[in-house]
Amino acid sequence: MADRILVAYATRYGSTAEVAEAIGDELRKAGETVDVRPITGVTDLSPYRAAIIGSPIYMGKWLPEPQVFIERHQQHLQSIPVAYFTVGLTVKEGTPEFLRKAEASMDQVRLLVNPVEVGVFPGRLDTGRLSIADRAIVKLIRAKTGDFRDLGAVRTWARAVREKIALA
Repeated sequence: MADRILVAYATRYGSTAEVAEAIGDELRKAGETVDVRPITGVTDLSPYRAAIIGSPIYMGKWLPEPQVFIERHQQHLQSIPVAYFTVGLTVKEGTPEFLRKAEASMDQVRLLVNPVEVGVFPGRLDTGRLSIADRAIVKLIRAKTGDFRDLGAVRTWARAVREKIALA
């Protein structure tokens, strides 16, 4: 019988992975058995009774890996509770427009599997970790560097997701 919760994520520079770890830690504190794994390393969903899937927002969209994963496992994911989370720099502004755009980054995957909950969190930008191309983009758009993540909000969201997973 499936008794674990999967927290699977895609990441470019590690910020989303750290958010995924915070979600997993919070679920473990609540007594859940949780696997936190990069999405590219997950091939079998049979051990899981629920899945939480996350991606950073990159150029207004999720990375391709989570969408491919959800497409590949759509039938199984439709049979268990699923939540999505996304991490992006524009979310730090907190305006309704930026939050709407962040939620829109999940539109494609929402069409494949309707989540019980979604989370939208600010990310971290450390230009020292970026590729040359990404550094050029950051410079061009004048993005602010720093760690804008609120891990307290992430943990609060994880507790709320756990309740929704239990009810589903």
